[in-house]
Amino acid sequence: MNLRLIALLAALLPFAAVHLTWLLAASQGHVDWCNPYLDSCTSISATGRQPPASYLFRATMLPAAVVLALYWWCNYAWLRALQGADGRIRRLRWMLWLGLLASVGLILYVTVLGEAGDAWRFQRRAGTVLFFSFTFLAQLLFAAELRRGSRRVAGISGLAASMYGVCCLLLALGLLTVVLQAWDGVLYDSVEDAFEWILSLLLQTNFLLGYLVWRRAGWRLQFVAGP
Repeated sequence: MNLRLIALLAALLPFAAVHLTWLLAASQGHVDWCNPYLDSCTSISATGRQPPASYLFRATMLPAAVVLALYWWCNYAWLRALQGADGRIRRLRWMLWLGLLASVGLILYVTVLGEAGDAWRFQRRAGTVLFFSFTFLAQLLFAAELRRGSRRVAGISGLAASMYGVCCLLLALGLLTVVLQAWDGVLYDSVEDAFEWILSLLLQTNFLLGYLVWRRAGWRLQFVAGP
């Protein structure tokens, strides 16, 4: 069974959902017409708070969370079969569980986006932290395992190195936001939304690199009947 569509959807579905939601929200006057990557004019959350954009956001991002969970399960199954029962199985399990928890975080965030109240605000914040931080950690573990196993799969070493480089860039930007917030809170507030859009784009870039790894490796899932 060729599952490359799962990796492609993991890369493109959240990207399309966020940008189509922004276009719809801007057309309705709920957010500004601008370049959010440069102008820091609106957050990702703001694009999906009010209908009809909120309906589109939920209708696309909830299936995206399921696709992302499948993506991490497939990566775990592939790398475990590739490496065998060696000492890195524990790290693969960490990658799987971090990816699954990131998907849960995305569901927690999407389901209450636009709802008022402290409890919903806490759930949105918790979901955001789970999704961004755990997705980054899962991608970092995936890149590390790909670099270790690149000798067994021809042609993926460059992609694995690119994925690892994107993870390093994500970490650098994350640390920069922490330093900037501590140094000048006013300046940080003026660029916070742009950082959010850029970090999200980098995460999706790594999912796209994951799709290219799958395509280059040419692996397929097989279901084998037990005895």
